[in-house]
Amino acid sequence: MRRALVVLAAALATLAVAWPASGAPTAGGVTVFAGPPLAKPAVAHSDALAFFPRAVTIHAGDTVTWHVLGFHTVTFSGRYRPYPFVTPTGKQPLVKDATGAPFWWAGHAPVLDISPLTLLQQGGASISSPAQVRSSGLIRVIAAPPNTAPQPYSLTFTVPGVYHYRCAVHPGMRGVVVVVPASKPVPSAAQELAAAQSAVKRAVVDMHALSKTRAAGALRVLVGTGHNSTGAELTSFFPARLSVHVGSTVRFVNHDQTDIHTVTFGPEKLRSAIEAGFAAPRGHEVILNALGALPSEPPGTRATYDGASHGNGYLSSGILQPQGAPSVAGTKSFAVTFTKAGVYHYECVVHKNMDGTIVVR
Repeated sequence: MRRALVVLAAALATLAVAWPASGAPTAGGVTVFAGPPLAKPAVAHSDALAFFPRAVTIHAGDTVTWHVLGFHTVTFSGRYRPYPFVTPTGKQPLVKDATGAPFWWAGHAPVLDISPLTLLQQGGASISSPAQVRSSGLIRVIAAPPNTAPQPYSLTFTVPGVYHYRCAVHPGMRGVVVVVPASKPVPSAAQELAAAQSAVKRAVVDMHALSKTRAAGALRVLVGTGHNSTGAELTSFFPARLSVHVGSTVRFVNHDQTDIHTVTFGPEKLRSAIEAGFAAPRGHEVILNALGALPSEPPGTRATYDGASHGNGYLSSGILQPQGAPSVAGTKSFAVTFTKAGVYHYECVVHKNMDGTIVVR
């Protein structure tokens, strides 16, 4: 069934929503965005881990096209529960710190390889059963030129049914395509637009509310924050600057609902290098950098910090799991005891410009 999507483009001009340059609507299908189609961030460091609209209803034979606005996939997971983001492959190689001592993970912790099921596109251009696996893959995001949206991802739904999908990177980011026979009515183009715009507006409201986030307790830092119902998130530390006394223990808690973060101390050059290479190619694979993904200290070790850890001040929580993740996925907090006065800068090496400072007196 053909849709008068030109109506959507005209209506968008009246709202704080923008079509990507490469994603102008075309007749003959339904458009969904993976991430909010905003002309600029509603709040500094804000995003929304959601599909807009989250649910669409179409006729069998119709096509849905997704425009990916962020580090996302469109994944119909089929038989995979859960759908794998990373796959352990062997053991970590020997890596030495600035003093020449090996990090604890060499030969012990696994190499974290982004799963081929997440990295590569899965399946063809159509889907006929909710049991089938289809995915846009991350490679289209990684391979896109700088400041350029990746190629859209399209699927034609040939058989009626309810097709649930998600982002393989952010499991709480979910959507659904309801496919009905041609004899049944489906929403109009205007109704689809209204649903998407309403969802974006609710997410923006939550972004503004999240900007007022405050940590409970003088020695606690919230690592990001998010709202699961709309997907709104802020990739910031709360507070971004904290003053404490020597001997204080600060607990960093991932306060995001569906996103991972890290707390990584060290020289700015080192932190920037880890951030730039957090997911890096190795042959035909893409692996997560152990300096960002794994904790710098052995499991069970109490972290202390005097600005000289590992010879250059490197100290890291490794990946902190989101609040919505099961406990078996890994830790959600990181405690550090500061033993020497100084001004210590840190960041999340997963998200650009997510920076914080601890002042120790």
